[in-house]
Amino acid sequence: MFRTTLIAALLAAAPALADEPAPGANPFAGPPFAAPTLHFKGGQWFDGRGFRPMEWYAVDGKLTAKRPAQIDATIDLGTRHVIPPLAEAHNHDLQNGFYAGKMARNYMARGIFYSVQLAGLPADIATYRDFFGQPGTVDATFSEALLSASDGHPLKMILDGMAQAGETITPEGARDKYYWSIDSQADLDAKWAKIAAVKPKMIKVIIIDSANYAANRRNAELFGRNGIDPALVPEIVKRAHSIGARLMAHADTAADFEVAVKAGADAVAHLPGYRIAKFNKPADYRIGDAVIAEAAKRGIFVITTTAASRFGIARYPETEAAITANYQDNIRRLRAAGVKLAFGSDTFGGSVLDEIATVDKLKVMSRPELLRVATSDTPQLMFPGRRIGTFAEGAEASLLALDGDPLTDLDALKRIKVAVKQGELLGGR
Repeated sequence: MFRTTLIAALLAAAPALADEPAPGANPFAGPPFAAPTLHFKGGQWFDGRGFRPMEWYAVDGKLTAKRPAQIDATIDLGTRHVIPPLAEAHNHDLQNGFYAGKMARNYMARGIFYSVQLAGLPADIATYRDFFGQPGTVDATFSEALLSASDGHPLKMILDGMAQAGETITPEGARDKYYWSIDSQADLDAKWAKIAAVKPKMIKVIIIDSANYAANRRNAELFGRNGIDPALVPEIVKRAHSIGARLMAHADTAADFEVAVKAGADAVAHLPGYRIAKFNKPADYRIGDAVIAEAAKRGIFVITTTAASRFGIARYPETEAAITANYQDNIRRLRAAGVKLAFGSDTFGGSVLDEIATVDKLKVMSRPELLRVATSDTPQLMFPGRRIGTFAEGAEASLLALDGDPLTDLDALKRIKVAVKQGELLGGR
């Protein structure tokens, strides 16, 4: 496991000090250390199509091909295969302070430097989020506003989870705390100011079996598992964009995917078909060609989450063939239309490595394409505006050096020998 550095200084108040920090200043902040200038010698570097020799330097945490006047250290990569770090586009394992520390270490050990958490309570996240985003820690971004119906997902999950923990909570106690309960335009109007006040970078809206929205709400068996009124989604997207937030749409069926696309969501957080629901059939998860074309036109991308299908398949093994065929069909047509994909697993305790392996087994893209989505498309889609996921002049100096060629042996992704993040050597094996 990589050695990561996280230094916390606890200082007692010292009134005798002559130089006290200005009001509002961080009293623990000192002059920053300059990042070392590194020379990366050797290695076969991934260029999006294959591996080839390159020579790079890290200056102030950025890559350059120009040899600097002074080099602090040379890292000999030998014949190792070098890739940009991995990114997890959809998970929920850093949203709770109890798990965040351990899970964050797991991310770094697996070479996953970027994580997107598609829910979370702003007040909880605020207590530990500043520990992320450092050279030695995972970069995490959160959806800090989750909108669903009063009887919608994740209510059932919340109630069951609390019961298992020996705690009692009512539906009323969960609504507008763990998620925003929105059943009408009036609810959206009344609660929007509070939603916007946290200044979320991402807002997630739950859309589940939207074609049967009204009937499902009358089905007691589906209490706590439903989605929001699909008629509200266009207005929610509009409001999210008005405050600079990206809208991530949880979609279950092909009809949900269409609702998200027509509303102008930025991304669909699930590729339809990770389960075949009890009241649906496989055809309900096949995305229409016209909808795919519209998604491509609008630049909407899709987070795959194929690894999450393991849960539905474990419960209903007879659905595996239909789920697999549906994934293969949808992914091939999405890619043919030019719709971008991001890899996310939505598996608590799992990772994007599981997602990469699952997509690879579907045989829907070549290994170079698979690796390009994993190391370039996913981090760039999920962390827009940053120069990551590429070996280029001025890009962040972050890399993984592998013992083996992942194009021929996917398990090489697990054999990380050298890891560097923003010009800082994290460790090696």
